[in-house]
Amino acid sequence: MILDEIPPLGVSVEAYKRASHWEGDADNSRIEACLAAAQSAVETATRRPLTPRRVRFETAAGQGRRWWVPVAPARELLGVTWSGAAGDTALDAGAARLLFADSEPQILFAEGALAAVPEGSPLAITLSVGPDTVPPTLAQAVILIARDWLEAGIAIETVESPRIAFGARALIRQARYRRPGIWCRR
Repeated sequence: MILDEIPPLGVSVEAYKRASHWEGDADNSRIEACLAAAQSAVETATRRPLTPRRVRFETAAGQGRRWWVPVAPARELLGVTWSGAAGDTALDAGAARLLFADSEPQILFAEGALAAVPEGSPLAITLSVGPDTVPPTLAQAVILIARDWLEAGIAIETVESPRIAFGARALIRQARYRRPGIWCRR
């Protein structure tokens, strides 16, 4: 997944302070950095973006007509392009459509839509993904992770994968999106 923009925080600094009963002076930029890192960890683990954003996925043509989006929910199919010797070429708007956006998002290509695309050519699928509101269980997981990291004094910039507490892992496990195979011939 390639982000076209920096995603907004799903849990604000103020919401974090209220939920964690924060008292005294606070380094808001440090809290914000922990929240952003915790949100990234939750989104990666669950394959569920917490906030709306525009993303691009890259795959190869010639594997079938149906492609399962690796994250859920998806909001809108913004376009499909393929790369060849002549450069990038956009497919017609009717060449593909988004199905089951909330539960099991998938792109269904129209019959013959990929006929002019050489097998193995790079496809770029651009989508708008993410829910209208942050799921409460995932917001709670972000808060738990950020609180643990802040209390432990972990410097987010220097740690590749800080530990995630049991409670947050349980919330993440409940919300994880598992998709079927990437392509389907039908």
